[in-house]
Amino acid sequence: MGQIQIIVEGMTASGKSTIVNLLSERLGFQIMPEEFRDSLDLLSRFHHDRRWGFPLQLNFLAKRFAQYLCASEENNFIMDRSMFGDKVYAKLYYEQGYFSDSQFGCYLTLYDALMRNVTPPKLLILVKCPFDEIMRRIKLRGRQDEIDAGENYWQALYNAYVPFLDFIKCEMPGTCDILELDLSNPAFIHTPAMIDKFLDDVKKFFPEKK
Repeated sequence: MGQIQIIVEGMTASGKSTIVNLLSERLGFQIMPEEFRDSLDLLSRFHHDRRWGFPLQLNFLAKRFAQYLCASEENNFIMDRSMFGDKVYAKLYYEQGYFSDSQFGCYLTLYDALMRNVTPPKLLILVKCPFDEIMRRIKLRGRQDEIDAGENYWQALYNAYVPFLDFIKCEMPGTCDILELDLSNPAFIHTPAMIDKFLDDVKKFFPEKK
């Protein structure tokens, strides 16, 4: 059994996929991509009718767990989001009334059972970005279901991610390293000095990549 090398977590449109691709291209990690589409189009259904929140999150949880196990078979995988971040969404949806008490209890029972079968990653990178920049990127990439969700939805999700670092420390106490990355500057990916500094920070956890 191997170990996932890196998980990149963060708010939607914060720059997670950009960082995952960068680490793959420059340091040779194999990508386990984020899968957010399915045959029932649950994500789109949810953005138009919040009652789809519970089946959406159960689907994400099961899918991410399966991906986690696959990525854990070798020592070279990097993941774009994981089941840890999914719990942030589930808790928010419950607080906003999209889940009933019994549905949220069911979700937590399944989540806790699955967590007993995962090994923490070697490194978790938490990507941060100001809300105004998040909204600019959401509008720029033009995914209609994201735009239709509305700014109030994204603000609530943004607020839910604020305590994510404390949440992770509770979920995985002392078992993995954490690196925070500020991607508020949209010029990051076009600035070699910024990229090199970030890669040097990552390589401190992976001396074999130097």
